[in-house]
Amino acid sequence: DIPKKTARPAALVATGFYVGGFPETDGPPGAYFLYRALRKIGFSVKVITDEITSGLFSEIIPVADVVSVPFAIPDEKAFVRQICEGVAPSLLCSVERCGRTWDGSYRDMRGNDISAFTAPIDALFMEPSEGCLTLGIGDGGNEIGMGTLKEVIIRELSMDPCVVSVDYLILSEVSNWGAYGLIHCLETQSGVSCLPTNREMVGFLESIVKKGARDGITGKQELSVDGYPIAKELEVCHALVSVSCD
Repeated sequence: DIPKKTARPAALVATGFYVGGFPETDGPPGAYFLYRALRKIGFSVKVITDEITSGLFSEIIPVADVVSVPFAIPDEKAFVRQICEGVAPSLLCSVERCGRTWDGSYRDMRGNDISAFTAPIDALFMEPSEGCLTLGIGDGGNEIGMGTLKEVIIRELSMDPCVVSVDYLILSEVSNWGAYGLIHCLETQSGVSCLPTNREMVGFLESIVKKGARDGITGKQELSVDGYPIAKELEVCHALVSVSCD
């Protein structure tokens, strides 16, 4: 069900990437802590994801704040209209969410077609409502927002990139890290403490791994993200404390 509009500015945070039958560990942590940060600074926030990823947020985010989208959407325009009318987002964010290529298919990092397991959430970013800001965070070329640099990606990486562009694109070695960087900027600009603690980060990753999330590089159900151990995730987030966002 699509929640009713609120008086506060509304944001939608998209995430979730299919990896061999399971959701990936990169994306949901960054999306969750971005969801929490935006709420802290005054936004009404929903996480929007697909059927395979939505369960990662159960018991962590209120049910009303998770929009679970079926893989098959018969009418994308009606889907976009329903979301925009129900939520009226002024901000659309994506953290490691696959976006369509030039032929409309969705591809993983190895070029495999994962369209059957990828809900067309990127349609929202292709037709945002008037005045809605779009922001994408990615690391591989196939995520929502990479259409902003599609010519460069085709030339330098010899791959078919996502063609969905955004107003602001954040590139990061790991998408979670880009989300933490954005959270740090929100924190410094608002004066509200938003970055997660080490304990919170470890706790969330442990929770989603127990629910089936896998490392997108190794394919293993373990406490790692894109081949990096959890210690690296903590190190990156901790290092942001000393970075200026002026």
